[in-house]
Parts: sequence; structure tokens; C-alpha cells
Amino acid sequence: MTFVDFNKKLPLVIVPVSIKLGTVVFDFNFAIDTGASISLIDMDVLYALGFQKENAIRTIQTMTASRQEIAYEFELQNIKAIGLIRRNFKVISRSLPAGLGIDGLLGLNFFRNKELIINFKSSEVLLS
Repeated sequence: MTFVDFNKKLPLVIVPVSIKLGTVVFDFNFAIDTGASISLIDMDVLYALGFQKENAIRTIQTMTASRQEIAYEFELQNIKAIGLIRRNFKVISRSLPAGLGIDGLLGLNFFRNKELIINFKSSEVLLS
């Protein structure tokens, strides 16, 4: 079992995430979103990593809490959070609202076949 601390004073459960491209590792902050079936990365973050909309696997319609939006599907070579590494991992990308203080969302597809515990009392996220 691996755990990371989070700041329970913030409105979101935010954890550090690393994305590896080639031999370079980039560090980000993602919120855990158990209401999202697919993990999401902000479009500006993907642009900074060298991805372009034109290179997306496909374009899909997504539903947010308030409306439908177009998103782009990409595959990441390697993504790591809470001690778990996923390889050849599919994510979607679109712009996140400004001011959230996060670079993306870890959705259910990241946590499949794992036990995820968010302990607000101890301010820990546990994954096994």
C-alpha cells in the first residue's frame, strides 16, 4: 500500500503526478476525480509537453457537470501517481477552468483494479 498526503483545507484532493516522455520526467498536480471515467490533462499542459490536437487519437464528446464539450484523446508513454505507474495510458484533453490550481484530473481509468482510499481524517490518499 502506498500513500500520499493531501491538503484537506483545499476544495480538491490534489496529488503529485509525474509524466515521463522519453527520458524526461515532468511533474504536475492533479485532482482525484472519482466522478470522471477517464483521466484528463489540461490542453495547455499537453501543448507544453509537445502534443498537438492534430495528433490526437480521436476527438470525443465529453459531458461536464454543466454541458457537453469536445475533448481530444491521447496516449501517454508513462504516468505515475501515488506509487502506481500506468504505461501506454489513454487520457483526454481539453481546457480546464482557470483558477483551479491543477494540471489535470485522475479519473477512474487510472485506479481500475486497485483499492483507493481517501482518508480525510488523516489527510492521506492510500492506493493498493
